[in-house]
Amino acid sequence: MNVTSCRNAKDTHLESTVHTNNISRRLRKEVLERTLMTFRKLSRRIVPNVLFSAFLLPAVAFAQVDVLTQHNDSARTGANLSERVLTPANVNKQHFGMLFKRVVDDQLYTQPLLLTKVRIGGGWHDVVYVTTVNNSVYAFDAHDATALAPFWHVNFGTPANLHDADFGCLDINGNMGIIGTPVINAEKNTLYVVSLTKANGKFEQRLHALDPATGADLPNSPTVIEAPGFDPLLQNQRPALFLAGRDIYIGYASHCDKEPYHGYLLGYDATSLAQVGVFNTSPGGDGASIWQSGQAPAVDDKGNIYFVTGNGSWNGTTQFSESFMKLDAHMNLLDWFTSTNHFDLDKHDLDLDSAGATLIPAKHLVVGGGKEGVLYLLNTDSFGHLGDENAVQHFQVTRSHMHSVVYWKSAKRGYLLYLWGQRDQARVYRLEGDKIDETPVMIRPEINQGHPGAMLSLSANGDKDGILWAAIHASGDSWHESRPGVLHAYDADNISHELWNSLQNPERDDCNNYSKMAPPTVANGKVYLASFGKENIGTGQLCVYGLLPSGSPPDAPVNVHASINGRYVSVTWTPAPGAETYTVVSTQGLNSQTVASGLTVPGFIEPAAIKGMTEYTVTASNANGQSAPSEPVRVAIKQVPTPRIMH
Repeated sequence: MNVTSCRNAKDTHLESTVHTNNISRRLRKEVLERTLMTFRKLSRRIVPNVLFSAFLLPAVAFAQVDVLTQHNDSARTGANLSERVLTPANVNKQHFGMLFKRVVDDQLYTQPLLLTKVRIGGGWHDVVYVTTVNNSVYAFDAHDATALAPFWHVNFGTPANLHDADFGCLDINGNMGIIGTPVINAEKNTLYVVSLTKANGKFEQRLHALDPATGADLPNSPTVIEAPGFDPLLQNQRPALFLAGRDIYIGYASHCDKEPYHGYLLGYDATSLAQVGVFNTSPGGDGASIWQSGQAPAVDDKGNIYFVTGNGSWNGTTQFSESFMKLDAHMNLLDWFTSTNHFDLDKHDLDLDSAGATLIPAKHLVVGGGKEGVLYLLNTDSFGHLGDENAVQHFQVTRSHMHSVVYWKSAKRGYLLYLWGQRDQARVYRLEGDKIDETPVMIRPEINQGHPGAMLSLSANGDKDGILWAAIHASGDSWHESRPGVLHAYDADNISHELWNSLQNPERDDCNNYSKMAPPTVANGKVYLASFGKENIGTGQLCVYGLLPSGSPPDAPVNVHASINGRYVSVTWTPAPGAETYTVVSTQGLNSQTVASGLTVPGFIEPAAIKGMTEYTVTASNANGQSAPSEPVRVAIKQVPTPRIMH
């Protein structure tokens, strides 16, 4: 694996570890590398004495939200219920739009993930993580538009691509490196991702456990993915990874239904990465993939796992195509449901699993549907096995494929399910008790033109100020080619009211080609959207949307203090009201440089690397711009520590 640490603030050079200007680069680089290795230990020593009170003060007036898993939570509701910045009142063409975009090395099939307050390079940052089919993982500053380069970028080697076998279709029409969305653990110290590499004519899938601050593989990482009958080229790691208890789980589908393949669910210990279980949905047969249009299986509060399978073999004992499945945390089969017409679904390639499984919070219900456009509602306590009569409810909800379902409890409209199927209109259904009203309570007038329909997310402040976000192709069909995309924002209490879309002001807001089946990520006043870039294959980008300048920037930070603590200089200040991020500039003589930007906590540490008087200023930023610099503070570095030699 190649690991590239790309910047310490605003540096845009992609190949070096840490860059400075007009100083002794070699010395500073050596010391900063030590900083990254020892920062956690240092912080435990310094923070109680110097930085504790400042670093614990929030940079904003409310708690920040992390998005650690696909579709926001283990139930796969697709809703962030702690969004207090973006509301139906301010998401419009005048006040909302693209803030910046980041170009990457290939297409993004995965949903962006977000971590707040990550310790990188002497400060704390909010970081957005994206992956590409070129086997790359990127960590970008989530807020700082001036931070052009990623904090780090890792690449796991040459990916497989569609020409490595006679797949017979262009569902994925280029490289096939990282396809499934990663997952980050609750402790926020490990990012798990699966790569598919090609070397010397052989193919290999590996599970990586990465340090979110550096991109480096953690102990025991990576591990080669293996299972009986498992073909690393033909098995498509399409559904997002997920965690339950102490284990990490990986699901598998196929590329273009090319056999032989199975619907595998593989479990690994989250620390040792030792395999702890294998569940095969079609042993002795074929297919029954866990595709779900990229959605991760759902997990309930007991650790039970829910997913849906696609076309393939079925015998009702060991082979379960076109079925809802319930497993315990040890991957033992607890229950299953198969539709009455499963043989017909299989015959006509109408996979039941195209929307995945979504658990309804606080109810013993799971919902899902497939390419037939029929929604199934099941009792999680009793699936009932074979036959539609065992479902709580099933009915036609859309004309064709379902690929995304979002659930939200609205104070105005009640318990709502949102979907926008292929070649159909966006529809909203109300859940009343344990049944769904089969007449939509809301419906959009326009019909999308092709595959796969919209990928949905929802943001709200609890049960109010809901916004439905829909990423979809703007024209044509995305099944076998990249198509122009559009991101829509609708009032979630009245989807006939479109608040904004990315083509109202395309020069500012267009994110180019639609990323097939990657929902937008909405958190902390920002929307993070994956894109296939500008070409049919080989390009990709991340677009970041938020509120546009509409007022005054924050005041300059006050009470800035700088001091030397052993081998390091620490800078702290009082949080500026309304500030989102901070930038620190150091000056020696006539030479000034930005040493950190995008900081989300009012403090920064850097090595005391250059002898002499150093002056520091701090600025605060939000959507309205950057403040004036703070009053300067100075420290005298009388002796530069000699870098320690590690033996």
